[in-house]
Amino acid sequence: MKYSINLFGLIIDCDIKIDGEHFGIEIPDENQKALKKYLIRVLPKYGREASNDSSLEALVRLALDAEKTLDGRMVEPKLKLPYEFQPEIKEKLIEAAALQEMSATQLLIRIIENKYQEVIG
Repeated sequence: MKYSINLFGLIIDCDIKIDGEHFGIEIPDENQKALKKYLIRVLPKYGREASNDSSLEALVRLALDAEKTLDGRMVEPKLKLPYEFQPEIKEKLIEAAALQEMSATQLLIRIIENKYQEVIG
């Protein structure tokens, strides 16, 4: 079953697998790469060292530790985009973001990261 989860402030698409009483989550490779890039970008904001050489496992451990010390959840950094959209495009972006329960900026970043992965691959 396809499902979106919030991991450390980033919405990730995953597959939920249920086999009898065993419950598992599988994250596709491209979403794992997006999560890794996101954590490398966000963890320094929470006082954690992260680099491209860090493994995904190490980054997830750092993110778990950061959330434990926060008494809350990590959030994606907010940024104001340096350009304006046509009103009808902006409305569609806001509507699509609301359907996915995220901000328009988060959706746009996700779209850009997915396209980047597609091109750079």
